[in-house]
Amino acid sequence: MKTISRTFYRMPVNTMFIVTVPLFFFLFVLIYEPYNLATFLEPLKGSGYTLNLIICTLIVLGVMVLSRMLLFILRHIIDLNWALYILWCLGEAVACGLFMSIPMGIGWAGEKPYFTVMSLCLLYMGGILVYPLSILSMAVQLYVLNKNARPVVDEKTLIRFQDEQKRIKLVVSSESVLYVEAEDNYVHVVHLDNGRVRDFTLRSSMRSLEEMLQRHGLVRCHRSYFLNPARVDLLKKDANGYFVAKLDHDGAKPIPVSKRYYESVTALL
Repeated sequence: MKTISRTFYRMPVNTMFIVTVPLFFFLFVLIYEPYNLATFLEPLKGSGYTLNLIICTLIVLGVMVLSRMLLFILRHIIDLNWALYILWCLGEAVACGLFMSIPMGIGWAGEKPYFTVMSLCLLYMGGILVYPLSILSMAVQLYVLNKNARPVVDEKTLIRFQDEQKRIKLVVSSESVLYVEAEDNYVHVVHLDNGRVRDFTLRSSMRSLEEMLQRHGLVRCHRSYFLNPARVDLLKKDANGYFVAKLDHDGAKPIPVSKRYYESVTALL
C-alpha cells in the first residue's frame, strides 16, 4: 500500500492536529451534546458539566500532543502506509477513550461497572474524533496532491530580472511574460501570475535587458517594447493606421508594432 506523504510528519501539520482536534471536540460536544454526553459527564462527583468537558478536552489535548510529537520525532525512522496511518489515528481515539474512562469510572463508581464506562468512553471518543481526524487528514492529502500537480518549471525558461545594481528583483517563466515596456529610467515587466496580469516596475534600462530578453524568445516590436510572440493573438492596424499586436489575454493592452520591426515580428507568428 502506498505510503503517506512526508508532509504528514512536518511540525506545522502536527501542530494543526494538536490544536484543531481538541478544539473541535470541545465545541462539538458543547454545542451539539452528541450521544447524550451531557448526562454521561454530569455525575463526576457533583462537579459541573462544563468543567468535566474541559477535563475531557485536556485529555484529548494531552494525547494529541504525545502522539503527534512522537510522529514528528520518528519521522526519520518510520514510513507509514495508509493502513498504518489509519491505525495510528484510531490509536489516538482509543487512547483518549481509555484516559477518559479513568475520571468517568470514578464518577460512575457504584452505579455503572467500570468496563461499561470504558466501553462508552471508547465509543464516544471514536464517534467524535473520527470527524476532525478524517477531515484534517483529507485536507493535508489534498494539499499534497495539489502541490504535486503543479507543473515543474524548467530552470532554463526562467527570466531573472535585475535592477541597476545587479540585484535580482523578479524571477518569472518566459512563457508568462506578455511584454516589457520601457518608461524613462524604468521598465515594466507585464506578466501573468495565476491567470492575472501583473505589472512589475524595475529600475533598469531596456538596453541592459535586450540580450537576455532575446535569449528567452522575446522580440523587439517597438523602440519601447519587447513582445512575447507566443502571446500574440492577432496583428492588425488600429484606427490611426498603425500596427498593433493584440495579446491572448483580455487584461493586456494592445502593443504597438513599428514598421521597422513589423517583418521580424510577423516572421515569428
